Amino acid sequence: MFIYPEVSPVIIETIRSCSTAVVIGHVSPDGDCIHSQIAMQKLLQKLGIEAHLVNTGPFSRKEIKQYEPLFAPHIDAQLHAKNPLVVMVDCSTLDRIGYLADEIDGLTVLTIDHHASGEKFGDLTYIVPKSFSTTLCIMQFYKALDVDLTYEIADHIFFGLATDTGFLKFIGPYRGETFHLIGELVEMGVSPNDIYNRMEGGNSFNSQRFLGQLLLRAESLLDGRLMLVVEKPSDIEEFVISDRPSDSLYSHLLGVDNVEVVLYFKIVDTDVWELGLRASHSSSIDVGAISATLGGGGHRKAAGATVTGKQKELQLKLINIIEKALK
Repeated sequence: MFIYPEVSPVIIETIRSCSTAVVIGHVSPDGDCIHSQIAMQKLLQKLGIEAHLVNTGPFSRKEIKQYEPLFAPHIDAQLHAKNPLVVMVDCSTLDRIGYLADEIDGLTVLTIDHHASGEKFGDLTYIVPKSFSTTLCIMQFYKALDVDLTYEIADHIFFGLATDTGFLKFIGPYRGETFHLIGELVEMGVSPNDIYNRMEGGNSFNSQRFLGQLLLRAESLLDGRLMLVVEKPSDIEEFVISDRPSDSLYSHLLGVDNVEVVLYFKIVDTDVWELGLRASHSSSIDVGAISATLGGGGHRKAAGATVTGKQKELQLKLINIIEKALK
């Protein structure tokens, strides 16, 4: 059974000795990122530390939209002057935090993450690639610092895990430790069926129409092993782009026989694209490694990157990379 590594005494002492902290996460945050940030802030506050939440956004996913008011978009000069400890969660490379990379210059950085790809950054690191979510890494900090979990914190930890595992669908064999941790959270009062409803429910009619349009547009390539979906400029006018049905799209297309990879081009701006890459559980392809070559990051089965260029040229480049990786 996998055992989480201990949090080093140096990290524990660094946290206990600081008076102010800033908890930041990656751009275009997902559930694991936001709930990791909040859970870490709550931990620091329980230790008597002044802790601030900062994220560049956008908060486009429906399941995290409600938390946007808790986050500042910048680390202002007054806060920087306090020499806060920076806790960077759910990402381990500077490019994943956008312009905040400049704003943390000169500050001590503690990185807490579960991504294996990318060039690691930080004065102190707690990176556990075998963890299914960063929230479970944060849970280890509660244990190491002897801070009791509350129902609210347990809910944040479970929600981050649920969103990063497709509600536990991506957990394979011999990982009983994760279910032991889940058991602890459930005993705190967390309701798995409530979290599932919060994840999967609440979809707008607009998002479901958008999903239908994207499914109709999907292309089957590389003998059915790759599914490609590309947004069009007209989608911006017809649909609310912030209400993208990304997770449902990946789930539907990965359910097609023989599909190993889904590649989704999302419009950001003229010739600027946010790429979404997902791999089936049975495929050996590492989309996180592919994403890293494009300046992005992620996991073996789920990754993304923001790229600039003509869509057709980028498409040909990605298809070629994916074709080689599938051989």
